[in-house]
Amino acid sequence: MASNVTAQSVLEKISVDHLECSICTNRFRQPKLLDCLHSFCLKCLQELRQSQDPSGTKLTCPLCRRETMLKGSGVADLPNNFAFSALVEEVTMQEKLLEGQGSDIKCQNCDEENQATSRCMDCDNFLCQECQKAHERMTFMKSHKIYTLAQLRSGEIVYKSKLREDIPKCGNHPDQNLNVYCNTCQQVICTTCSVLDHAKHSLIGLPVAFEKCQKKVKELVASVSKSKTKLNNSIEKTYKSRKKLNTMFANTNKKITEKADQEVAKIRQEEQKLLKETDRIYQKRVTTFDAAQANNSKEVTQTEHKLEEVKQLMNQASCYEILELQQKLLHNLSELTGKQPQQVPDKLTFMDFEEGERSLGRLILEEEPKAAAKQSPRPARSCVKKKWELKTEINNFELGNTRLRHVSALSDNNIVLPTWYKTLFTVSLTKCQHTPSPIPQRLQINGLAHVRCIAVSKDDKLLALNGPVVKVFNKQHQLLHQFTPGRGSYSLPTCLAVDDSNLIAVGYEGKDEISLHNPDGSLIRRLPAPMIRGYLTMHNHRLIYTNWPKQRLVCVDYYGPSVFSVDMTSNIHEDGHPAGVCCDSDGSIYVAVDEYPTGDILHYSPDGKYIGCVIKDCGRPYGITFTSGGDLVVAAEQSVKVYHRV
Repeated sequence: MASNVTAQSVLEKISVDHLECSICTNRFRQPKLLDCLHSFCLKCLQELRQSQDPSGTKLTCPLCRRETMLKGSGVADLPNNFAFSALVEEVTMQEKLLEGQGSDIKCQNCDEENQATSRCMDCDNFLCQECQKAHERMTFMKSHKIYTLAQLRSGEIVYKSKLREDIPKCGNHPDQNLNVYCNTCQQVICTTCSVLDHAKHSLIGLPVAFEKCQKKVKELVASVSKSKTKLNNSIEKTYKSRKKLNTMFANTNKKITEKADQEVAKIRQEEQKLLKETDRIYQKRVTTFDAAQANNSKEVTQTEHKLEEVKQLMNQASCYEILELQQKLLHNLSELTGKQPQQVPDKLTFMDFEEGERSLGRLILEEEPKAAAKQSPRPARSCVKKKWELKTEINNFELGNTRLRHVSALSDNNIVLPTWYKTLFTVSLTKCQHTPSPIPQRLQINGLAHVRCIAVSKDDKLLALNGPVVKVFNKQHQLLHQFTPGRGSYSLPTCLAVDDSNLIAVGYEGKDEISLHNPDGSLIRRLPAPMIRGYLTMHNHRLIYTNWPKQRLVCVDYYGPSVFSVDMTSNIHEDGHPAGVCCDSDGSIYVAVDEYPTGDILHYSPDGKYIGCVIKDCGRPYGITFTSGGDLVVAAEQSVKVYHRV
């Protein structure tokens, strides 16, 4: 490989990579330097300015788009790139030497076109042998450096442009060299300029200024190198992260597809089971219909034959024979009149399919009366504002510094209340009819302490939020099972609810999330729940909750989409805050509004429309619930108030 690297190939690479103007693609001619450190030919930059803005004071670099401010004569006043000019000259000279290997280089010191054998580096001319001798005889030229072409071709002697040795002259004083650096103006000046224009400025010699510049450049190069390392590290990290994302994306798609395939297979299995069951019932019913049809057809044929026999006998027999056979005739005809057709019940014609929420669905083999649609414990009422009045108040709790902020109702007209992280009380509202104020009973349940909130299922199971755990107890207050619904940070549950199907919902204020669980605690799905706090209820496959600081009533369905988000500020006082929430059998929503010194109960329709304030001045209402008898129970911090409709 090394043998293929020639001086000519090296020169070509240098020319392409360093010595060509990016605008004209030719070697630099009078290269000028922009602020961005890109260089271009003077003529190219002048033409570029004409195309951009001839009268403008800015020039945009065609490579990096950075702008350079123009001063004085414009492009002509831009700094020269002497390094590029010198390099162009040196490369050009080396190319001439290399070309000379194939064609003679002529002497530039005489007009006899003799072959050049050397070059005077001071005169910058190729010399023949005779001119070299004459050159060496002249006294004032004896100090000139003369090298053979062989020395220059081989690289033994490196040709350097005189531009590298020339000291630039002052633009204001052409006879003066630039030999002083003005720190104040940050420019190289001559001695005359330093006296006339920069006398009060900070001036230093060029060597000192150059040394300082080298030090600063070195420091910045080191800093830039660190930045470059950081960028490369970031590129590598981003590449790895992107690669990880691609893997996660592929795995997620795979999991979704696998789960979908499982669900499809499960649904197909259910479909085959339902189709098989449907076919079995259909065939059984078809057999019933066919049997009835065959039996009735047989009876019709036998009846027709019997009628034909009676007709022939009546037409052909004499009166004596007919009278003799009268009893038999009448008996046979009587038998025919007594025959009843085989009937198929109309209900066997009915067959339907009802879609399921968590399964494919079910067969319906009998038409269900419209009135038999899901019955509620209490008859439904239209969403109109009702009048309520206080039925009883229970305030003989041994509370101390604790407060009543949650309440749930059992099917036997009893209620259960947790005090603020302390203990549980139960109250029989049935006794309210016989005693002015029933005595609350403390519940001692093993394994239950520091209860945040509670809920009661339709079959009277008690659910308690005990720290991060949901515990489920039977009617005898024995622990059935427990589960930890939260996950990750900020996953401490803050509210709890259960629906008529015994599905359990747990809310998390710190995550704006609700987790929906089966009765055994297994997770169904997690749902976004913006602004959820400490109160939650469930009704008709909807999750309804309040937000205390923002005064909102929010509803989402069991699959996550928002049903409504109601701003309650226009329905409550400025210092009022929504707390507990519950639903009536018709879906009407009731919200407790805590306000000092006393709050209210507001009524909303199932779709979140405000109906009115139904109970005013009921203390400090927090948790609210309906009893099986339709009374509204309010946990009012220091007491419990029970209201009934008027």
